[in-house]
Amino acid sequence: MNKKNIPFLMILILFLLFLAFTGCGIFSTAATSKSLIEKGLDVEIQIQEGMSLTDIAGLLEEKGIVDSGLFFKVYAEEKGFEKKMMPGTYNLRTGSEYSEVLKAITTGPAVITFKLAIPEGFMVSQITERIQSELPFIKNTDLEIAISPANYSYDFLNDNNLKVESLEGFLFPKTYEVLAEYNAKNVIEMFLSQYQLETSNLDYGFAFENNLTAYDILKIASMIEKEAYIPEERTLISSVIHNRLKINMALGIDATLIYFLDKWDSPLTESDLNTDTPYNTRMYAGLLPTPIYNPGIESIKAALNPEETDYLYYVVTDPVNHKHSFSKTLEEHNENINSTTTVK
Repeated sequence: MNKKNIPFLMILILFLLFLAFTGCGIFSTAATSKSLIEKGLDVEIQIQEGMSLTDIAGLLEEKGIVDSGLFFKVYAEEKGFEKKMMPGTYNLRTGSEYSEVLKAITTGPAVITFKLAIPEGFMVSQITERIQSELPFIKNTDLEIAISPANYSYDFLNDNNLKVESLEGFLFPKTYEVLAEYNAKNVIEMFLSQYQLETSNLDYGFAFENNLTAYDILKIASMIEKEAYIPEERTLISSVIHNRLKINMALGIDATLIYFLDKWDSPLTESDLNTDTPYNTRMYAGLLPTPIYNPGIESIKAALNPEETDYLYYVVTDPVNHKHSFSKTLEEHNENINSTTTVK
């Protein structure tokens, strides 16, 4: 060996040793840093659309979810999942097994849903109150806007080409699964699409034969929903309503006036009964401007298929079971009222 080359080789050896020691120091620091991350901690990560496997593996290592991004990447490629990572927000644990992490981020983020139960006979105001209490991610200001029929283009919201002014009656009662990313309009749309689904195959032949629209049927169904406590009486109450409509006789259903006055906690007074409004079905014959509740499918079916009777009256004669007695004449009706008073 040429002696002139010895100093150069010494410098090269010293340089390589320096790099080796420096590299060890870097890896040692990184290892120490990772070892400080406690295992089993919940960590939230966001996998963005378009992130590569290398990016994802690096993020998992950075958050301490896996011990090595490089090894995780190799593992994912070996399993054939390198192109199956799904964007979304994930809650993972530090120090996890590669298999657990891979399964989570290829299955997709957990879907967060909220149960929203809408009972039959709820009014729009009650439904919006329930939405506000059960769905914290829905803004009240957005809900006030979303409840306007003008936001939707369903055919059933046009009554003989006249746009309805309220969604009362159309918010179909059911227990719904609401996704956390829904906005107010999505929720209302869910009720409306369910109404369309439930009613689209019903036979409206009877209604059209009697010059009644689908919206008229909904108004009748909303009254049946309130008046019928016993399911078997729905079609009987429906027959009374239809029979009175045919002879242009006032329906005399106080629930319509209670709805208008929003008076639920005390009986109607004489002054209340003299309120001049189309919702006063003692004062005005015919149907009211809108439904008064959101009826269930059985009340809608009863409105479309009334029992064939000559009944014009009904009154509760069994207050415990809310059972009605039906009659054809006012004389029979008064007898039923008196018999109920006697029982009391």
